Amino acid sequence: MKIDDEVENRVRTTLHHVVKQQLGDFTDSVASYPDDRSRRQALELLVAVTHFVVLDAYGGLPTDDEVRDLAETVTDAESWLPVSVDEVEGYLRAVLVGRPLAEVLSPTTAVVLAFAVTGSLLSSRCQPDGEWWFNYLDKVEAAIEAAG
Repeated sequence: MKIDDEVENRVRTTLHHVVKQQLGDFTDSVASYPDDRSRRQALELLVAVTHFVVLDAYGGLPTDDEVRDLAETVTDAESWLPVSVDEVEGYLRAVLVGRPLAEVLSPTTAVVLAFAVTGSLLSSRCQPDGEWWFNYLDKVEAAIEAAG
């Protein structure tokens, strides 16, 4: 997957607002995507990052119980956003099996969940000393691009 630099910068900015739990800035940032193409590319990137991070965390596909537990953890961490455990679980399951998000979520919900879940996963991941969530994101994006 080739990652567009402009879209990637917007995604990072939006993820920053998720990690910092800045609702107004998050809302403004989501609204700032200039066109359908950039919104679609952002969503594709977020799905790819979520998929990679979950597989990395679990050493492969998590079990059904692990997906449910992860959904509960994300929902608790992102309680500042209007997302439910069932929605997060539906998003995770769709991402992990490659199911189109439109089959399980409304477009607006899919966007909020993509940012909420990705930001939560990145920021909650244990990092080596001196590294932050965005350092891990650099590694994930490099792996995604290398995989094609």
